[in-house]
Amino acid sequence: MADLFNTTKVVLRHVVETRSLPDVDLLKLLISQMLGYAILAGACVTKLPQILLIRQAGSAEGLSKEMFEIETYTLLVSALYGYTRQLSFNTYGESLILATQNLVILGMVYGYSRTPALRRLAVWGAYVALTVGVVTGQLSSDAMEKFAHANTVVVLFSRVPQVVKNFAAGSTGTLSGITTGINVLGCVVRIFTTLHADGGPAMLRSYIVSLVINAILLLQIIAYRKKTAEQLKAAQGQKREKLAGAESRKNK
Repeated sequence: MADLFNTTKVVLRHVVETRSLPDVDLLKLLISQMLGYAILAGACVTKLPQILLIRQAGSAEGLSKEMFEIETYTLLVSALYGYTRQLSFNTYGESLILATQNLVILGMVYGYSRTPALRRLAVWGAYVALTVGVVTGQLSSDAMEKFAHANTVVVLFSRVPQVVKNFAAGSTGTLSGITTGINVLGCVVRIFTTLHADGGPAMLRSYIVSLVINAILLLQIIAYRKKTAEQLKAAQGQKREKLAGAESRKNK
């Protein structure tokens, strides 16, 4: 947070010495840095409602494995792209934090949907290979630039399956409205901070696409909320019946 402290110090010194506000560019820089660290703090709990909702429901009903697999990949690419460009951590750090939380969600989705072990190993292996490749220098900054530019298309592929699945089912299952709403707000803030941190067109384009897709998902959550509540209630009832049946057989 040294960059934020230094900028704040410059702004306060200017205000004290001149008794006037500094120029607009400096104020924008300060706001951008403050928002960046606020996003980092918020990212630590962004996916928590989704994790708790899956745990409470005891299922991953209505959630697309493909969405979380591809979304985790896009988050890793975004984080590694910022790392290779040597950007300030507050401009890309939340991507790393969200990717970590996504891995927890993906593990839960895999578990409840009984995903084959081979698929799990292939996906985890791809994530590890990408990360190790960048950290060890096997993947150059030019290569990550290409990955980042392709990320816009990949972001679409990560969310479209969930949008289509929601539309077909007429509900959003255990998709968290709180998490999706936070994602929308986060994208808006990130567009602003990317513009002022020279994050590059690839990163900016990715956030704009993410904003559009997350906004669509949020509208679906609102539109389908009644049917979703009915389906989740029915699913919980079936779960209780199964547990009661298992307990009854055990007692016999």
